[in-house]
Parts: sequence; C-alpha cells; structure tokens
Amino acid sequence: MLSRRSFLQLVGASVAASTLRPNFSLFAAEDKFYQGRALTTLPIYYSRNLNAKPTANLWPDAITPILSHDDEWYQVPSGWVRREGLQPILPYDAKAYEFVGAVPFWAEVAAPVAPVRAFCAADAPLVARIGHGGVSRVIDALPGEPNGWYGIADQQGELLGWTQGVFWRPVNAEKNIGDDHRLSVDRERGLMSAYEGTKVVLEVPFSAGSGLQAGNFATQYGVIGGVSWQANKRYEGIGWQTLFGEGQMIGGVYWHNQFGHPIHDGPAVQTTPLVARWLYGWLGEEAHIVVK
Repeated sequence: MLSRRSFLQLVGASVAASTLRPNFSLFAAEDKFYQGRALTTLPIYYSRNLNAKPTANLWPDAITPILSHDDEWYQVPSGWVRREGLQPILPYDAKAYEFVGAVPFWAEVAAPVAPVRAFCAADAPLVARIGHGGVSRVIDALPGEPNGWYGIADQQGELLGWTQGVFWRPVNAEKNIGDDHRLSVDRERGLMSAYEGTKVVLEVPFSAGSGLQAGNFATQYGVIGGVSWQANKRYEGIGWQTLFGEGQMIGGVYWHNQFGHPIHDGPAVQTTPLVARWLYGWLGEEAHIVVK
C-alpha cells in the first residue's frame, strides 16, 4: 500500500504534516519511484534554471520516472522539468490487462492516454483522447486480437466511440463515509482541507475553475465518469463528480497539473483523479463543504 508520505507526494500535496487514512485499495502498490506523463512537449533542464538551455525534451504522453520534486520542479532521470507539464500517474502494466466482456461497467484510463475512435481500427478517425485517470462507462465490448475493444458512452449514455481495452481497467466507487466529515475549500490559498471532526485528515492543492462561489453547502453524489467539458478544448471522461451548491462540482481532471493555482475554466473545484476518487467516497451525501 502507499504510505501517507507517498500518497501526498504523488498528488502534489503541499502540507507535509497532514495525516491521511483513506481506503488504500484505491491505490497501487508503492514503488521506489513515481511515474509521470508529459502533458505537452516538455523541455528537460540540467538544473532548476529556466534561463539555461534545455538538454532534451519529453514528448506528449511520454512516461518518465519522477525521482524527487520541489514546489515547482520534478527531477527525472535526465534532469529537471517544470511540474505543470508532468502529470503524476499510477503504475501502468499492460501485461496485467484482462479483457472484460460483461457490460456495462465503469473503467478508468490506466495507460498515459486512451484514444477513442469512430470504429474498431487503430487508424479509424479519432473522436477523443482521454488522459490517465479519466473515467467512462463501457457499454459494449468486442473481443479479438490483440486486445479487444470497448465501446464507451458519452455524457448522455450514447456510444461515443471505440477504444482498445488494454488502455483501461475496471473501477468501482468505494464508499468510506463516516460521521462529521467536512471539506474546507480555501480559494485564496488554493488548498482543500478534509476534516473528521476537528482533525485534518488530508490537505491538498486544488484549482478553482468556473463558477466557484463562497458559501456553505451540502454534497451529493454525481456520476463517477463519462462527463464532458468544453473548455479551451473538449475533454471527455471527467471522473468522480461530487456535486454541491448550484451546479458546482469537484472533479478529477487529467489535462493539467497546475493545482494550487486558479484555472478559471472547467469544473469549479479541480483536483487530480486520484484525490477526486478518494473525496467521492469519503464525502458522500450531505457532507459539509465550506468555500471561502
């Protein structure tokens, strides 16, 4: 299981003194390093100096080990990269893939990215690209060599397109609701604090998207995936919605790693898919959210 320190490092938490007691079946086994997915073409520097000439690049969706980090940089085997360009991800082992033919079921993207195509062919027109941690409803399945194909649904439950099954893993909502759970969302600090009574059990950065309003709210479950959002581009498979207020939601986003800074577009409260998944089960219905 992931240690408290390892979990906080993986999600980019900034408060090392936080404590955490999630259901660790949500997470993969701890390794000696973490992995990151390049979100764009990402320059690699010999040292943490933006004025230096880059020594190489990571290309979009490339995977690299993350060896260490600070507030602005990740160390990778060949140097340093800016944090906002690299998404920490859970380990992906394509050899562990097993085709699931019994539909429907929820699945999350286990690979760095899952292309969704108009029909079952690798050269079919591209419909969408869902990044690591995105969640969608599998409503059809077609076995076959080498990996089989899954038909995934759009936000209305209709067929969005087809994607190779090896990019996905089944996922279930794990609910670990307790008494007196409360979430404090501090817009000025860009920090969420989860309380059990008066005890802080998790503190993580978040990004304020569109429509985030101050106030006291009660939570309710949204769907765990399959949501689309039209921001600067269309994103499919936004996972682990926790709803509150008038149209506000907490959602796991996979297209940036700028948590702690406002984004001004997309879901009202944006965090990593990993954290959004934990919050979905921990908050549940009628938990208290304070946005200040």
